[in-house]
Amino acid sequence: MFYSEEKKQYSILNRRSFFLYVLKLSLFSIVGWRLYNIQIKDSEKYKTLSKNNQIDVEILYPLRGKILDAENNILVSNKKVFDVYVIPENTTDINKTLNQISNIIKIEFSKKRKIIELSKKVKKFEKIKIFENINWEDLEKIEANKLNIEGIFISQDFMRVYNYGHIFSHLLGYINKPNQNEISLPFIANMPDLDIGKEGIEKSFNPILVGKAGQREIEVNSSGRVIREISRKESIKGNDLKLTLDLRLQEYALNLLNSHRAGSIVVMDVNNGNILCMASTPSYDPNKIIKKPNKEYWDSVLQNKLSPLTFRSIQGLYAPGSTFKMIVAIAGLYNGIINSSTNHSCNGKISLGDRLYHCWKNNGHGSMDVETAIKESCDVFFYEISKKIGIDRIAEVARDFGLGKIYDIHLKNQKIGIVPSKKWKKDNLGESWYPGETLISAIGQGFVLTNPLQLATMTSIIASDGKVVEPTIINDQNSNKDIKVKNLEKYKSAIKIVKKSMFKVVNENKGTAFKSKSEEVVFSGKTGTSQVRRITVAERESEDFRKKEVEWNKRDHALFVGYMPYDNPNYSISVVIEHGGSGASSAAPIAKQIFQFINKNKI
Repeated sequence: MFYSEEKKQYSILNRRSFFLYVLKLSLFSIVGWRLYNIQIKDSEKYKTLSKNNQIDVEILYPLRGKILDAENNILVSNKKVFDVYVIPENTTDINKTLNQISNIIKIEFSKKRKIIELSKKVKKFEKIKIFENINWEDLEKIEANKLNIEGIFISQDFMRVYNYGHIFSHLLGYINKPNQNEISLPFIANMPDLDIGKEGIEKSFNPILVGKAGQREIEVNSSGRVIREISRKESIKGNDLKLTLDLRLQEYALNLLNSHRAGSIVVMDVNNGNILCMASTPSYDPNKIIKKPNKEYWDSVLQNKLSPLTFRSIQGLYAPGSTFKMIVAIAGLYNGIINSSTNHSCNGKISLGDRLYHCWKNNGHGSMDVETAIKESCDVFFYEISKKIGIDRIAEVARDFGLGKIYDIHLKNQKIGIVPSKKWKKDNLGESWYPGETLISAIGQGFVLTNPLQLATMTSIIASDGKVVEPTIINDQNSNKDIKVKNLEKYKSAIKIVKKSMFKVVNENKGTAFKSKSEEVVFSGKTGTSQVRRITVAERESEDFRKKEVEWNKRDHALFVGYMPYDNPNYSISVVIEHGGSGASSAAPIAKQIFQFINKNKI
């Protein structure tokens, strides 16, 4: 009995084991068959699928930061635009696609041929640009016909916009594609097609304005169509940059300059070094030379003999003329060569060796002390005192007051100018210094060369009784950065006398800028007339040679430097008008208008 039940249980166990065995065998057979199909029978099919569905990484380019003026007016921004591309692999006939597009927006034959040639060379599924920055009307036409045109692709982009055109062109610069040397710059790593700053502020602050790239991983099929987005990391917009410049003042200054062929105006805050205006003419419109340059316009800029690309405020070098006389006066007063009572008589010329050195006033000024010599701009007085001061002591003071120096204002290609000395001449020309060269230098001629920014800085130091503040164009009002200040205490008593003289230049009869005296705001200054050619003896002896009409490029440069208000200065200015004639007639009236504009608009 027990044996029979045991046998029955054994039989049931065997049947269960058999069914489990069959079930396992079936499952393994199905899995094995599937693996066989994938790995052996259909291996080529799945290899193809694996190759065709690939993962691509797209770089997401960042939006460039804006540039603003001191009052938060947006000087440079980014405008959304649309570009049209063709993807050759997505067309059965690229020529047909181009013809279809040309029926909507005309494509020149030469351009069409270039695209077809390029389609044979580009990488697989690489886009070829047909149009950029198309207008809304053309965009609507293409969108309406897009489904009927193979391979067409519309992409959104951003274009840099200089909102005030030529007003800030030299200062701001412009952007364009990087060249081979620039591609390796760290701030555009992995972004070889990113537009970067090429000149001015745009170039100097590339690392700040550019931002950081993002990326997205996408799965694409054999036709280049995006199947899905796997991951995405957004780009980070570049930082905005705020300048010290004032749009209102810059625009007004440039409008004043436009009545002349070439020149510069620089206005500076004497208290903190902020540059409020840096206007240079002729200028250019950066909007016309970026992205899709206007070739005709660009050629006209390059061929213009007045060189619109030259930033005269920092790259123009001019003999400072009589604006340099304040430096010579300070050198004489500081070194005890003269005092406020020292007199020299001017009869129109002096002799040194076998050469005559003339005053601009043929009949002379009569007896002159330092204040009247600056007020009436007597050359003979400064010839006389320079013989005793010597060129090296004049050069030392000139450098202390900011001449012959490159300023850290984040703008490249500044011209340093020349502050001549005995050593300078020996080192650069291999020659000894002659006494007559000291006389010529004393009236801001000869080897002496300055740029308008240096002249504005020099005037700022005088206006602030010897306080040296480095000029800047970057607004750091929200930072804890200390303003670099150095005081030239040793010159304080000399500066006091010079400032009295500069007040008389503008505000007293016989002052060379008296005709520019303002009833609205009281300012001080000094005129300068910089010769560009040698005046012959015959011309000097001619009573009307200064009244004769002279060819533009043979006329003297006109200069004026000044500050306002006279008793508690806040602003310094330098005005240079190329071939403007005299500083009194061309440059001083502009300075008057600028100061009145600042006062009226409470800048």
